[in-house]
Amino acid sequence: MNMTRLAFAGAACAGCAMMGIRMANRLVRREEAIAAWSRLLDALAAQLSYVDDPLPDVLMRSVSADSPGDARLAAVITDAANAMRRDRSLSFAGAMDISRAFIDMDASDAASLLPLIRELGAAARPQQCARLDSARAAMTAMASRAADKTSRQKRLYISLGLLGGLALFMCLMG
Repeated sequence: MNMTRLAFAGAACAGCAMMGIRMANRLVRREEAIAAWSRLLDALAAQLSYVDDPLPDVLMRSVSADSPGDARLAAVITDAANAMRRDRSLSFAGAMDISRAFIDMDASDAASLLPLIRELGAAARPQQCARLDSARAAMTAMASRAADKTSRQKRLYISLGLLGGLALFMCLMG
């Protein structure tokens, strides 16, 4: 048996297994990102309803870094709030790096949050609160779908990656 052939087959097997694991991890990161946005929106709703502070201050009080999803979102929100403080003419959408904010989310997840992001800091407070309530309801439904998808497909991706890797190993060795 050729050692080079065995090494190549082993590497191909490991690569397939890693692809399955990465796909499963993407589902988990999406679920974390949706949960982080939900927590942020809940905190924003509480702040915007009762406090008349500038939006950057409200945003800074609303972020937390309790979980990996929260930490990634907190970095984006903090950067946006700091940009809004430097340039008072910026709205939240103008100050935020949209690509970083939704890196772990699907396009449909991001699309449901974009109307809110466009209005924060650019519309009157009652409009912002109404859009925030709508986005919070959408996030609840999104979180439920993401959790369901993760529970159904996480093991499937890992299993398919492992089985595909083993099948490739057997083909390359046979």
